[in-house]
Amino acid sequence: TGAPGEKELKGRGISYCATCDAKYFVDKEVVVIGGGNSAVEESEFIAKFASKITMVHQFDKLTANKKAQEKLLANPKIKVLYEHEPRTFVKDGNNIISEIENLKTKERIKLVSDGVFIFIGFKPNIDLFKEKLVLDQWGYIKTDEDMRTNISGVYAVGDVISKKYRQITTAVADGTIAAISIAKELD
Repeated sequence: TGAPGEKELKGRGISYCATCDAKYFVDKEVVVIGGGNSAVEESEFIAKFASKITMVHQFDKLTANKKAQEKLLANPKIKVLYEHEPRTFVKDGNNIISEIENLKTKERIKLVSDGVFIFIGFKPNIDLFKEKLVLDQWGYIKTDEDMRTNISGVYAVGDVISKKYRQITTAVADGTIAAISIAKELD
């Protein structure tokens, strides 16, 4: 988000990985920043642990796929604040205070929670290659199952490729697949 306090509280109440950290929020209240597929799907996962989730989304509706939205909105643990953005994050004892702004009225409110998860999307760092490689609609590199790109002899792996999950384990698997494919190609 770039809001003051975010960097300082990374790993100290602010997380970017529900799979890694949701288990620490059993019966606790959390704030989720975002409203796309990642935010919606990760909120559903966090809801298995947390008692209450307040999602903060900058638009007037969620941007995730329809099925995921329906599931999320049916979950009584989750409330969505539309047309809001975070302005600051402050640690207060064991709590995180997220000051958020209503984008229409400019009114600011403070949300007190046990933790904050941020899922606002990431821009893949591929500027050097983006004019030559085929990308998906979100700017990730398209590959085949062997991690080949549209350019002969060029492979891509990890979080820069178009895929469903972005975890270190999937990136390692991508690298293994590419290495095996390259080795077979060189034989």
